Amino acid sequence: MYLKYFVLVLALWWSTTARAQYYLYTPQYIDSLQQVLTQPVSDSVKARVNFQLATYWISKDTLKARGCIARGRALAASSPFLTQVANATEAYYLFYTGATEQSEALYKKVEEGLSASPVKEALTIRSTAWSSRAVMRQKADDDKGYIQLMLSKAIPLAEQANDSASLATHYVGVGVAFMNLDQNEKAETYFDRAISILLRLKSESRLIAAYKRSGENYILLKKWDKAKETLNAFKQILFKYPESDQYAGYYMIEGLYLKGQKQYREAVQSFDRAIEKASGPNKVYFIDELNFYKLDCLIEAGEFQNALTVLNILSSDPRNMEMDQNRLEVYRKSALVYSGLNHYPVAFRYQVLYSNLSDSLHESRFRNDINDMEARYKTAESEKQVASLKAANAQAALQASKNRLFNFLLGGACLLLLAFAIFYYFYYKSHKKLLEQEAVNHRQQLKELAQQQQLTITRSILEGEERERERLARDLHDGLGGLLSGVKINFSSWAKHHLNPATDPPFYKILHQLDHSVEELRRVARNLMPQSLIEFGLETALKDLCGFYMKEGLKIDFQPIHIRSDIDRLKQVHIYRIIQELLSNTVKHAKASYVLLQCSQNANRFFITMEDDGTGFTPGSLAEKKGSGIHNIKNRVNYLNGQLDIRSEPGNGTVVSIELNLV
Repeated sequence: MYLKYFVLVLALWWSTTARAQYYLYTPQYIDSLQQVLTQPVSDSVKARVNFQLATYWISKDTLKARGCIARGRALAASSPFLTQVANATEAYYLFYTGATEQSEALYKKVEEGLSASPVKEALTIRSTAWSSRAVMRQKADDDKGYIQLMLSKAIPLAEQANDSASLATHYVGVGVAFMNLDQNEKAETYFDRAISILLRLKSESRLIAAYKRSGENYILLKKWDKAKETLNAFKQILFKYPESDQYAGYYMIEGLYLKGQKQYREAVQSFDRAIEKASGPNKVYFIDELNFYKLDCLIEAGEFQNALTVLNILSSDPRNMEMDQNRLEVYRKSALVYSGLNHYPVAFRYQVLYSNLSDSLHESRFRNDINDMEARYKTAESEKQVASLKAANAQAALQASKNRLFNFLLGGACLLLLAFAIFYYFYYKSHKKLLEQEAVNHRQQLKELAQQQQLTITRSILEGEERERERLARDLHDGLGGLLSGVKINFSSWAKHHLNPATDPPFYKILHQLDHSVEELRRVARNLMPQSLIEFGLETALKDLCGFYMKEGLKIDFQPIHIRSDIDRLKQVHIYRIIQELLSNTVKHAKASYVLLQCSQNANRFFITMEDDGTGFTPGSLAEKKGSGIHNIKNRVNYLNGQLDIRSEPGNGTVVSIELNLV
């Protein structure tokens, strides 16, 4: 439980520090940058050094960071490019200090200022800016939004820049986000990609951060062998740098691994080392989590007196007790510790506190413990009264023996009647519930059958439509198209020997119209079933489609990512039709000058993202449209078990996101 909570607490910390390098020996790094400022170098070099120093100081001393940004901006005043670097650094500073809106505005300015630049550094800065904007989504508890921006913006830009180090950092950030969503298997995939890149780059500082996150994920997955292997790799690099500030993280993961192996005493020692090495802006939260881990281990080991010492540290910290979840855990652990020390009244009191708080938070996982603790408390109180009750019991024993037989017979009869009544009641209730459940199941089956029939009809219509399109395209191209081409050739040949263009212009006008008709016929056939899709596959067909719709005043930027050639042909056709309809609608209605179309494939999932800078519209108005375009798109998306999301507002363009299932 605590590891999940810890991942959530540190997710933001990881993302905000992802734009900067992890330095294993910080003093040496800072000294080397300060030395550059004392050398006779250009203003642009000094500006860059100030921005690097600001990035380092932002998480440690915001005043120093602010000063570095101001000096760097002054030195970069004559360079438009370095001015955008200054904006990106200040946006990172504003976000870290909580000024989210100002940070977002600056990041937009950076994107606008560098979007036309093909320079590698510009692409890297844009990638970093998008990753920071994605973190803003994550801070608002929107991990899915974070992942979408990283996969559609930050990572593609890092790939264009061929910036392997940033790409690996982004992969780690996406892995942490998947951990937050409890999708640890997906997280493992991205951690493995990051580690593979960093091993190739031999980037030990970034590699340590990746090992740290990967180790946490393996512990959550209970893959102990891989967790141990990752710990050893972590240690092999880290222990070469005695002054590094990453030891606390290593000892924490080591303690969690030992805790999972039930080596509680050794785990406590690792947590103590982590507390000793803890540093940074999240130090107090980090130490609280480590103390909770220690407390668990001490309770499991039966060391209740030592556990009480740790418990007093946690309960005496007002900041820690302000958090409902922490206070709930302190109450629960207090009940366990005092129960282990045989202080049942105190244990019972804490169990009641825990129950009251748990009820207010809609939690009731430990109600049985309350009853058990109450029974122990009453038993302890009853033992104190045993001596005084013995005399009264001796006097009542004679009278009780006379009444026992009568009470036994009467009680037996009452119990028999009560048992029969209870049996009949539960039989009636269970029978009634069974009938109701059967009725619900029947209605559900009818509903599922109707949905399946509707889906079958839709699929049949779509498949029949595509087969008919293909037949018509083939007949038009090979049949009527061939005939018209033959007629054109014969007319051209005859006119060449019998007519003069200067004296017979009507005939040549008719010949030109015939030529135009042949071209129009070929265009119709290509729309019905593009030949490039059949011969060369989906990616080439989509490139041709974008080229077809591109015209003066409209640029279509097509970005294919990992599109495989083994997609089922019918599904390729449906994907092509979806994108064709989207581009057609944009050209007809959006009045856009720029369209970004990105198509990517991840295993059996296919992602389509299309963004334009057109006039936009109100998404709710789609229900009032009489055209069949959006209806056709939805039918094809449903056919592929996909999801469609349209975001737009008047004056701000449109973003369409589609996820399709290729299984």
